[in-house]
Amino acid sequence: MLVLRCKQLLYCCILAFLVLAIIPWPAQASEYGDEDLSLGSRGSEVIQLQKDLAELGFYTNSIDGWFGPKTNNAVVSFQKSQGLKTDGVVGPKTRAALNNVIAQAANTQDLSLGSQGSEVIQLQKDLAELGFYTNSIDGWFGPKTNNAVLSFQKSQGLKTDGVVGPKTRAALNNALSGIAPPPKVSDSAKLPTASSISHYNSHEQLIVDSFRENFDGSLAQTLVGRAIWYMEYGYMKYGHTKYATSGYIDCSNFVSLVYNDFGYSITSAAKNYGSVGVKVAGVYAAKIPGTSKYSLVGTEKLKPGDIFTYWNSDEPAKTHIGHVAIYMGVINGKPCIINTCSGNPTAIGIIDDFSYWYGSSLIEVRRVLPDSAFTAGKKISDQGPVLPAIYQIIPDKPIVLPEYLPSGF
Repeated sequence: MLVLRCKQLLYCCILAFLVLAIIPWPAQASEYGDEDLSLGSRGSEVIQLQKDLAELGFYTNSIDGWFGPKTNNAVVSFQKSQGLKTDGVVGPKTRAALNNVIAQAANTQDLSLGSQGSEVIQLQKDLAELGFYTNSIDGWFGPKTNNAVLSFQKSQGLKTDGVVGPKTRAALNNALSGIAPPPKVSDSAKLPTASSISHYNSHEQLIVDSFRENFDGSLAQTLVGRAIWYMEYGYMKYGHTKYATSGYIDCSNFVSLVYNDFGYSITSAAKNYGSVGVKVAGVYAAKIPGTSKYSLVGTEKLKPGDIFTYWNSDEPAKTHIGHVAIYMGVINGKPCIINTCSGNPTAIGIIDDFSYWYGSSLIEVRRVLPDSAFTAGKKISDQGPVLPAIYQIIPDKPIVLPEYLPSGF
């Protein structure tokens, strides 16, 4: 009998061990060592930090164990999302916050098609606040909610799977924390027209998506990204007064505004752009033989951030510079500039066709940025963006500040 009981006890112990082995254990708190981690740190602790930040959606680069600028930016973004001091140092408070968020993520179920309940209601409210969801708040994760999630994920450079897991949740929280206060809007302001939005989606959006996919983090591309941010969130209306006070913008004010955000003081008078920076030799527009069209020559000499100058269109024509634009790079096989132009939701749009006026009226291209601006990893001094005192176009979505967006735009 005693032997039988011992065998039974042994079997019970084995069974208990097997049950414990197959039950998933909750995620354990991560260890980052006893020393603070900051710029320049290396080792296994940094690898773990990068993995955790990546899992939470704050870090999208290689797991290499080096605490460089990209890891620093991820830490700062996480600290902002938690209301911590944004010093980029992973000390006791940041470690505790990371472990707390990791534990919460482990105990939170993913949301996807078919999910229902209070968490879906909150998701729909968050997506609506960010301008991605415009349907009823009903607590059902149906096709419309799924489409909104996919749109949000695409805007953040996340995997577009429609699943709201830790990374998508982190990106939502990050974006929500960066929404600017409700803007003051002019009584005469109107929403962007449906036709202008349709044009943007079929033209500008494709270029922006491609630029974002190939963004290298250099000052030059960051400057172009800021121009894109103003196009998408500035709600600028064309006019010849100062944007900061009026909400109106013209071509030279736009270029000056973008450059000023990064510490470059450039004239806001188009006619004076002939003396800005230095001329980029070998770039011009040539007429295509046998046609009335032009093509851009010398694109291989151009760099993002270069400034295109154009003749004035008023009479008498071609007496001075009347228009300026910022070069974005060759995108989707075409050279692109961003500038004030018509037919878009706001005053800003992208041109990738130099066949007609943008070819025939080109004067020259000027370069302001130094050689270091085209190398990724350099420290960037960012003073912007500028939000106007009043808007002349009614924003059709919340205005999310650049630091809370992927790549800053």
